[in-house]
Amino acid sequence: MKESLARRLGMQRSSDYVERFYTRSNMLSAIYMSGICVALEIWMILSLLTSYFEGMALGKERNLMWLVKHGWWYVLLLSVALIMFFYSLRFWRGKVRNERLANGLLWVFSIVCIAFGIHYGVNSYSGGEQVLAFVTMSLFVFGMIAWKPIFAVVGATLSFGIFYALLAQVTDIPMTYGTQVNLFTLWISTCVVAVSLHHQRVAQGMFDENLQEANMRLRYVATHDELTGVGSMHAFRGAVTMALENAQSRGEKLALLFIDIENFKSYNHRYGFAAGDEFLRDIAQGFHNEVFPEEIVARASDDHFVAYCAPERVADAVGGCCYVVRERRGEIRLHTRVGVYICDDPDQSIDQALNCARIAANSIKLHPGEHLRYYDEQFKKSSELRQYVINNVERAAKEGWIRVFYQPVVDCKGGTGKLVGREALARWDDPTHGLLPPYAFIETLEQQREIDILDRCIIEQVCRDLREDLDAGREVVPVSLNFSRLDFELYNVPAFLKQMSEKYDVPANLLDVEITESALTDQFDELQANMARLREGGFALWLDDFGSGYSSLNVLKDFDFDVLKIDMVFLRRFEGNQDARVILNAIVELAHSLGMVTLCEGVETQEQFDFLHGIGCDKAQGYYFGKPAPRAA
Repeated sequence: MKESLARRLGMQRSSDYVERFYTRSNMLSAIYMSGICVALEIWMILSLLTSYFEGMALGKERNLMWLVKHGWWYVLLLSVALIMFFYSLRFWRGKVRNERLANGLLWVFSIVCIAFGIHYGVNSYSGGEQVLAFVTMSLFVFGMIAWKPIFAVVGATLSFGIFYALLAQVTDIPMTYGTQVNLFTLWISTCVVAVSLHHQRVAQGMFDENLQEANMRLRYVATHDELTGVGSMHAFRGAVTMALENAQSRGEKLALLFIDIENFKSYNHRYGFAAGDEFLRDIAQGFHNEVFPEEIVARASDDHFVAYCAPERVADAVGGCCYVVRERRGEIRLHTRVGVYICDDPDQSIDQALNCARIAANSIKLHPGEHLRYYDEQFKKSSELRQYVINNVERAAKEGWIRVFYQPVVDCKGGTGKLVGREALARWDDPTHGLLPPYAFIETLEQQREIDILDRCIIEQVCRDLREDLDAGREVVPVSLNFSRLDFELYNVPAFLKQMSEKYDVPANLLDVEITESALTDQFDELQANMARLREGGFALWLDDFGSGYSSLNVLKDFDFDVLKIDMVFLRRFEGNQDARVILNAIVELAHSLGMVTLCEGVETQEQFDFLHGIGCDKAQGYYFGKPAPRAA
């Protein structure tokens, strides 16, 4: 209640911004008000001088005292108005900033205006004229200048009270009831206008303050990362552009760094997201204060940061980044990977340069223990090839650049080595880049979620090849086709296999479906449904890469397969490794007990084949029997 009353009376102090806005608004009003007064008083003085000289010419008794008596109020108001005009104008332009002096002058100017209005209002009333001088000055003082409500009401009451008392002393013209009502109504109107003006000015000041804060916030967000407080990517790009221009003018280069904190998810899991955010803020400030105090470091996303420095500082900077993370990581083992791209062209896209540094940082995953990798010519070629694959995969499928290579699968249990099947493998025979190895395009297409274009092309080619062999009367064996988790996400595998089988009139028992073990970890129910549809269509199901993951036994429990394909990892360093032999024997026995056929891949020697034959492995595959090759015409 007290706070509300204080606010209504204007006794509650506003923020510094609102107070300054209040004063500046009054100074702007004072410019107009004093300017009008200056113009009016100059006109009044000129009129008075004209009357004086005309009276002298007509022989009227006019002297200097008459001139002073009738003109000193004009001179007083003109003088005060001139002072107010020039000071308020300088204040508004920011030439002077003394708010106390500004408000003091405003009080003096307002008092003089009201006094002037009372004086000439009473004189006009005595002469039987209207009191326009008092009304005008009241509107000026209380309608253009904002006062705190308590001051406005008290000031208006005193002004109208004095004016009323002086009018009552004019005996020649008795005050009528209508005049009293008009003065009372004018007083009420003046108070209402003054109070309304005050609250309107305060509201406008608060609105402007909020708008100013919002603009400052937007400017901050545009130049700073909201979570960590270091630079934003927008600010970083601008800083790098300027730094590149400066470096080029000196004949130097600039190093862009992409900093990746590996295993940060474990930190969030252990300590929680709030602690993880605090950790990011801490290391961001560490990078800024300890490693890149002269440059800008920015947060690119999540736990990724970017920075720049002179090329000769790279080694020290990377060491500093590693130290900052190591000192703040707690019990969680975090690895700092930094990719570096050296650039010297101000016209180069900053985002492209940072992407090169990111590619270099990501490559460290393949080199455990390293913290620093430069983006070199080899990376450039790989990046260009990756982009080429992305841009041309559909064309490659249409133009026949995607080809099927077949690797033989032989009988092992009988020891004959007879061909009993083939695995279809994708190769890209490009007219520009030549024959591309699988690692050059398969991972890229999986990352781009376009692997289905390749796999559907392979499936159709296999069906077409089988149809040609069948039509030519050649002996055919089943062909196994590889499917990943993405295939089941990107298209309807059972429906497409059935469509191709019917299109080329290829029996379903000649098409085997290999599903990698890693594909079985996600979307359990959906994959079970797809496998059931494949089995209903007559396609045999193989479990590929068994033993390469961590969920092998769970897979055998939850899914029903016809063939268990044992990963080649068990045959590496086979000679002299007794444990590998024991494990392989146990796997074969386990698979047979579950009613599955066993196939071991990666066979390269006669000794390995003889061992697999000895433990009862059904089929074998590997370079010992033949490398992947195109179908013989």
